[in-house]
Parts: sequence; structure tokens; C-alpha cells
Amino acid sequence: MSGCLGQKSPELTTAAGYGTSPHLLYSGSDQNGQFFFIMEISYGGIPGRPIGDGMDGHSWWPLFTNIPTEYLESYCPVRVDRYASVIDSGGAGLHRGGNGIDKWYTFLEPGEIAIHDDRWLTPPWGILGGKPGMRSKKILVRSDGTQIVLPSKCDQIKVAPGDQLIYQTAGGGGWGDPLQRDAEIVRTDVMRELVSPEKAQRDYGVVIDPQTMALDAAATCALREQIVQKRGPVQTFDFGPPLQELLARCKAETGLEPPVPPKLPANWTTNGVKKEAA
Repeated sequence: MSGCLGQKSPELTTAAGYGTSPHLLYSGSDQNGQFFFIMEISYGGIPGRPIGDGMDGHSWWPLFTNIPTEYLESYCPVRVDRYASVIDSGGAGLHRGGNGIDKWYTFLEPGEIAIHDDRWLTPPWGILGGKPGMRSKKILVRSDGTQIVLPSKCDQIKVAPGDQLIYQTAGGGGWGDPLQRDAEIVRTDVMRELVSPEKAQRDYGVVIDPQTMALDAAATCALREQIVQKRGPVQTFDFGPPLQELLARCKAETGLEPPVPPKLPANWTTNGVKKEAA
């Protein structure tokens, strides 16, 4: 919606974010027969904005807060093995898109899980030269090591003790030309493990020694000039690959079958209303 309304004034518009608030549900009965239920709302990358960077792993809504890991582990049969941002998931830009969340849950009791998330197929778009953010991903790792890619929306998924869920939310798109971002700020992002040295060089044109974290100013200036000459004018919107290309590569890149439009019976209209008999 913001993209549609912002086409006449893109300089006042944010890039695209991680979608609606992702959430995970886990329920069952423990070994004592006690019913348990958890619903945790998660967050993702806030898009780059005209006034600055998007926030990493942040909620759209100001009053939503993080559930401390200690609370989850004390009151629910779950162990949190990792809770961090997904490096490089924020789209590059003058104002960087925020990174998504990388959270690993290990279930300690048999039960069922349900997931609701967005942005598993189409990346969050960038604007005014900003690049798209990274897509979301959910992988269930069984206790025997078997990996199952889960859809972004699913329910009644059986889990057993020792099964682990790798839960990654999408990043936000970048705002503005990433080649105009201050190289020292990019270096700080790399040092904070928000951006990798490879992404810094590829998308920002910033050359950083991965061992010493030293900025090579001369190489950065030369690389940025080279990128500008090769790429041409920046795009107002960068949606990433075309939809048909995303669909063709869907299985290989996401592990999921590409979505297909629904086929309605012949006696139904396209808006889902059954035709009346003549």
C-alpha cells in the first residue's frame, strides 16, 4: 500500500518490510499430563526510511516487546539455542534495511506447532536505489538430523523431544543509493556482524580487510566509481528478480513448491460467487 501511494513521492516513502507480525504456536501435554501452550509473536527487519536506517529485529508496533528467553525456558518446555539477527538480511541502501531475526527453538515435549509468517517468496523491495531485503525461512530439524522445510503458514506440525526449529524472519528493504552510504558506517555494520565484508564490498562498494577490519579508502573510492559506471541510473523500486523467475527457481532456492493460482469450478465466477442456474 505504501508503495502504491508513494509512487508520486518516493523520497517520502519507506522501503518494504518483513510483512505482518510473525508468530509461532507450540502446544501439547508434558510428561505429567499438564497442558502447555505458547504463542510468541516475533519481529523482523524494519525497512530503510527517509530519516534513517530500519531497525533490526523490531516490531511494527511500539508497545510490542520481546519475551525474554529466561521466561520462555522457565514456563514452557522449550530451549532457545540461538537468538540473533540474520546477517546480511537487510537490504543495502543509503539507509540500510533492518535485519530479520534468527531464532532456534528446541522442543522438549511432544506437541504440535503452527507458524504464520510472510515474505518467503518475494523479497521486501528497496526504493530509490536501495536493494531488496532477504526472505524468511523456516526449517524443522528432527532429532535424527532430518531437515524439513516448512511453509511460512502451516499448522498441526507434530514435534518430538529434541526436534529443533530454525525460525528466520525477513529483513527490510534499503532506502537510497548504497554507494552514498558513509564507508565508516558500513565498516561499523560489519564490525557489529550486521553486514558481512562480502556484502559490504558487493552492494556498498566498501573494501574492508576481514581480518583487521581496516577500511581501504582508496580501493573503496575506485570500486564505487566502477560500480556506478557499470550499473547506470538507480531504480526507483527494486523488487528483485521478476516473479516468473522467482517461481522458476522457487524449489531450488526455498525448498518449497511454487504457489499456483487457484482453479475454480466452471460454475463459479472469478470473484468466488457461484453462478445462478439459467
